Amino acid sequence: MLSVQEIRDAHFAASAGYGLMGLTWTPQPAAKDQAFGALDKAIELNKAPVLFNVGEFYGPDFRNLHLARDYFAARPGAREKTIVSCKGCIDAKTLTPVGDRAGVVKSVENCLREFGGPIDVFEPARIDSKLAGSEPFAAETFDTLVEFIENGKIGAISLSEVTEEQIRAIDAKYHKYIVCVEVELSLFSPHILSDGVADACNELGLPILCYSPLCRGLLTGAVKSTEDVRDGSIQKRLKKFNGDALAHNLLLPQFLTQEIVAKRQDGVTLPQVALAWVRSWNTKYPKTNFIPLPGGSSAKRVEENLTEKHLNQQELDKINSFIKEFVVVGDRYEHV
Repeated sequence: MLSVQEIRDAHFAASAGYGLMGLTWTPQPAAKDQAFGALDKAIELNKAPVLFNVGEFYGPDFRNLHLARDYFAARPGAREKTIVSCKGCIDAKTLTPVGDRAGVVKSVENCLREFGGPIDVFEPARIDSKLAGSEPFAAETFDTLVEFIENGKIGAISLSEVTEEQIRAIDAKYHKYIVCVEVELSLFSPHILSDGVADACNELGLPILCYSPLCRGLLTGAVKSTEDVRDGSIQKRLKKFNGDALAHNLLLPQFLTQEIVAKRQDGVTLPQVALAWVRSWNTKYPKTNFIPLPGGSSAKRVEENLTEKHLNQQELDKINSFIKEFVVVGDRYEHV
């Protein structure tokens, strides 16, 4: 297993990661051959180890972990080309945080067993606020994870969906074990750029894994109306994907298509523009690394998402001026 420093260095070298959630936590999981092709492509397109993001609760009965396990069993040598980060410490039925020692032990042991080996990075998916009380976080959660690191079962810890206060407090005590912070960042959800999270990560030298950089499909061009939102999907339950809210929110990808994609000659696509915008913040925050974490259920989609494009300053200014005035309808997890 890689050391904490080697894992941290890999995060600083990464220009993108790959999220496996959409392969299994969906009404229509990808067929195994199709999923394996997508994973093959993610490895093929990365010179450095590619960051694979998996989850204990990404589908029923550890389906996501089993997919990753079966893939590595079928592809000798592929495991050494990846860094696997696993989300856990969530009650799969209620999707509520479980941060007490017994809960953390159960979650990590479940993941190790179902994945079939050591895990490079483990992420408590949310801070267990009921356990933390008035403190920014519960030390019990992280003390337990440190024991797994010292026993060689996991390599390091990532923080997930945390505030500036939590990042600073946790890092102050556990910096030697923390390798990155995973939070949402997209053109629809730029909140970490103004709420102190990006500033804290930059000051502390923590790379930022940016989940949902394509806003669950809104920035891919695949969603043009409510008819494109599948029944049973997470999106179907969110306000921003329904009715008048969706019609309004689609003005953002329409703007990007008309003002950026259509005016370039290099064949850039809408998702490539959205991902380039995420990476562009590395210029302003040079001591961190903004790493988009797109999914993609086919090799073709993965190739599109991981083919790196760049935006010039004029394009960035145009985009940032638009989103500064654009008001998204529906919060990140606001249900209909």
